[in-house]
Amino acid sequence: MSKTQQTYMYSSFLLMFIIHDALVGVGLPGYQRIVFGIVGHDAWIAVLIAGIVTQLVVWLMIRTLAKFPNKDLYEIHLLVYGKSLGNVLNLIYIVYFLFATIIVMRNYIEMIQVWLFPNAPQWVLSLLITSIVFYGVNGGIRTIVGACFVFVTLTVWLIFLLYFPLRYADWTGVLPLLETDLKHLSKGVLSMSFTMTGFEILYFIYAYARDKSKVQRYTQIGLMSVTLVYTSVMFVSIVFFSGGELLKTDWATFTMLKIIKFPFLERFEYIGVSLWLLVIVPNLLMYSWAATKGLKRTFLWKQKYWLYLFMGVACIACSFIDSRIQINQINDLFAMWAVYIVYVYPVFLFGIVHIYFWRQKNKSQAEVNE
Repeated sequence: MSKTQQTYMYSSFLLMFIIHDALVGVGLPGYQRIVFGIVGHDAWIAVLIAGIVTQLVVWLMIRTLAKFPNKDLYEIHLLVYGKSLGNVLNLIYIVYFLFATIIVMRNYIEMIQVWLFPNAPQWVLSLLITSIVFYGVNGGIRTIVGACFVFVTLTVWLIFLLYFPLRYADWTGVLPLLETDLKHLSKGVLSMSFTMTGFEILYFIYAYARDKSKVQRYTQIGLMSVTLVYTSVMFVSIVFFSGGELLKTDWATFTMLKIIKFPFLERFEYIGVSLWLLVIVPNLLMYSWAATKGLKRTFLWKQKYWLYLFMGVACIACSFIDSRIQINQINDLFAMWAVYIVYVYPVFLFGIVHIYFWRQKNKSQAEVNE
């Protein structure tokens, strides 16, 4: 490992916060309607299964990365597939990260326009968010990791707000258990693909973790915390809303916050929407950093210059997405793409890497025998 890379190393303990922040994003405020529409009152079980599947996929990812302790996915692609195919796969991931950045930004901008500032121009909000992201990515990987740690600690208390809707819970909403057939339950798990994305960033930050023997432990703890959050929010939503209400509510999480009232503050959901910026900024930082790092590797141009272009494209693209119908269509397209890139491909790569090392071993033995 180079001395330059060593200066960017971070403690493996921080992976709990990185993974938590990577998976908790714009999906959390409104995923309930989508999953409930497929699975019904067993939706919380589908969310729990999705979390378990994610943990298995991440286990395979870390086993793959352990074969290349100081390399990221871009380098692994070039080594395993060769330069031509490797660069094509790298570009697919770069486009994927650009797509993810645009979607996260546009979904949060819509939240701001619906809940806080209906007349705020999209380009102004896009420019403000991209400015924050540009500043953070310029600080490097350690700044991004630090932002994840700080922002998780500042927002983790929001989970305790579930106590307020629980006071009005109708516990019969989750009964009878396991009524949904396996087909619909599987579709419900797949519908979580948009919400549970983000852990793929591990492919690019693993090389900078100091004690790699503890990466698996801390990453899985971070994933378990996310699974607990998503399952809890879904469970509370089911017992708080009636089925018909949940199917008509786009942002069920923020809607539940409406019942929270204090003598000095009556619209607590405004606080929730505002604080959500601290949740989505680390997502944008990690996606933008990983994408521009890949562009730097592929085209040999400084990362800072690629960052200008990347943020400009993301900002302009957000301005062309106007309606809720367009946002839903793009979200659905991204979710379909994410299933293959985030869940299927890591399993495939795990097998390819083992074949690669098996061939390298046989090649070495043949050279020794000669």
